[in-house]
Amino acid sequence: MGEAADVVVIGAGLFGTSIAFQLARRGAGSVVLVDRGQVCEGDSGVSFSMVRRHYSNEVVARLAMRGVDIIRDWSTEIGTGDSGYVRTGYLLTATPDHEDALRENVQRLKSWGLETSVVEKDEIAALEPLLTLDGIAAGAWEPDGGFADTYRMALSWFAGAVGAGVRPALGRRVTAILVEGGRVRGVDTDAGPIHAETVILAAGSWGAELGRTAGIEIPIALRRLEVAFVDQPADRPRVRVTFSDMASNLVMRPDRAGVAWVVTYQPEVRYERRDDCAREIGPEYEDGIRRALRERIPSYADAGWLGGFAGAYDYTPDWNPIVGWAPHVEGVYLALGWSGHGFKLAPSVGEVVADEITGRSPAIDVSPLALDRFERGRGLRLAYGPGARA
Repeated sequence: MGEAADVVVIGAGLFGTSIAFQLARRGAGSVVLVDRGQVCEGDSGVSFSMVRRHYSNEVVARLAMRGVDIIRDWSTEIGTGDSGYVRTGYLLTATPDHEDALRENVQRLKSWGLETSVVEKDEIAALEPLLTLDGIAAGAWEPDGGFADTYRMALSWFAGAVGAGVRPALGRRVTAILVEGGRVRGVDTDAGPIHAETVILAAGSWGAELGRTAGIEIPIALRRLEVAFVDQPADRPRVRVTFSDMASNLVMRPDRAGVAWVVTYQPEVRYERRDDCAREIGPEYEDGIRRALRERIPSYADAGWLGGFAGAYDYTPDWNPIVGWAPHVEGVYLALGWSGHGFKLAPSVGEVVADEITGRSPAIDVSPLALDRFERGRGLRLAYGPGARA
C-alpha cells in the first residue's frame, strides 16, 4: 500500500504551513506537509514581508484585512510563536494619472471597513518628512501598515501544526501529482508515493510545473524581483513609514538597527522555470536603487549597501491569486499565483482553504479567485494597471 494520508499539502512556505496549521485545528484527519527543502526555503524566504491592505478588489482586500488582523493579534489568533509585526503605517503615493483611481479605491476600501484615508501633499510631508514630493499628487494612508517576519510566522505555524499531529516530510521532492480517472490519488515523491484523496498545491512559483503533471494548466508567469538592504548611519535621518511610490517605482520599509529594505522595479526578466532564477542580486541593481533613492528619498542616496536577495513574482494574467478547487481533476485544491501579495494574505487563506477542505463555509468568499475565471473572461480589475499594486 505504501504511505497514506487524508490530505497532502505541497509546500512548506507561508501558505503551506498556514494551511496545515488550520487543517489540524479543524480536525481534518491525517495531514502530511511535504517540501523538497525546509520551512520557508523557497519563495517565502525571499518575501518583502510588507503589511498593507490597499487592493483593487473586495475579495483580495478582505483577505488582506483578515490576514493583517491575525498578524497583528498573533498570540490570540494563533497562540504559538509570534509574527514579528512592527507598526509603521503604510503610504501609497500616486501620480496625477493615478490620483482619481487612488481616491476611488480609498472610498471603496473604507466601505469594506478598512481604516484608511486619502492624504494630501502637506499631510504626506508630515507623515514622512524625508520624501520629496515631485510628481506626487496624493497618497493613501493605512496607520496599521508596516512589516512582520516571514520566518517567525511560518515556523510558528509549522510548530503548531506538527504539535497537533501534522506529519512533516521535509527534504522530500514531489515529482508528480497522481491522477486516476479524473480524481487525485496522491503524490509521487523521490522517496516514494503518498496516497491521498485530497492534495493542496501551495508550492509557490513551482506550482504551475507540478500542476502540469496532473494535466492542470495554470496561467502563471515568473518575473524576477530583487530586494536590497541599505544601512543608514545613526547620525543620519531614518525612514519611519513603509511606502510604495508610483512615480519612482520605489518601495521601501524600515527594519531594525537602521537597516531599510528597498525595491525598485527594473526591466522585466522572465523565467520558464523557478529553478532558473538565481537568489543573488545582479551587480547593476545598486545603481537602479540609488537612482530611485536620489529621486524620492535623497537622504538615503549614499546609505551603506548591504546587498540583498532575488526571487520571482509568480503572477497571473490579472495579477491576482488563484484559490479554489482545480477544474477537471477532483480533489486538487490550488493556492497559487501570489504576485507579490502573498505575505499578508497567507493567514486568512489558511483559514479559507482549511474550511473548504473540511466542508465548512469560509468567512470570505474566494470564488472570484477560481482558476476558471480566465476562461470565463472574469479577470479581476486592476486600479493601477498590471503589477503588484493590483
